[in-house]
Amino acid sequence: MVGSAFAAMTVFFYCCTMWFPIKLPRYYPLEHAWKWVNEEGAPSQGWYGMQAFAYLAAGAAALVVYFVLKRGACEKVNLKPALIKWLGVFVTVIVIICMAYMFYHEFDKWGIF
Repeated sequence: MVGSAFAAMTVFFYCCTMWFPIKLPRYYPLEHAWKWVNEEGAPSQGWYGMQAFAYLAAGAAALVVYFVLKRGACEKVNLKPALIKWLGVFVTVIVIICMAYMFYHEFDKWGIF
C-alpha cells in the first residue's frame, strides 16, 4: 500500500510542477552548474529539478501513509479486500491520467502535436 501511494504521488507531484509555478533548480550542462533561474538563450534541463521535487514530495507522503498504517489505522478502518482492490484501481487511474498528461504536455511543448 505504501508503494502504491508512492507511485501515485510521484506522478501527481510531477504533474504539479507543470500545473503550478513551482520554482525549481535547473541544470545548465554547458556551464556544469545548477541555477534557480531560467536564463533565456542558455540551454538548461529542468527535468532534474522536477524529478527531485516529485520524488521527495512523494517520499514524504509515503512516509505519512506508512506511519498512519503502522499506528494501526488498518485495524480501525478495517481494510477489506474489496477496499484494497478499489484503492489499487484508484492508484492505477491516477498514474494513467498523470502519465497521459505528461505525454501531452511534453509533446505540446515541443510542437509535436
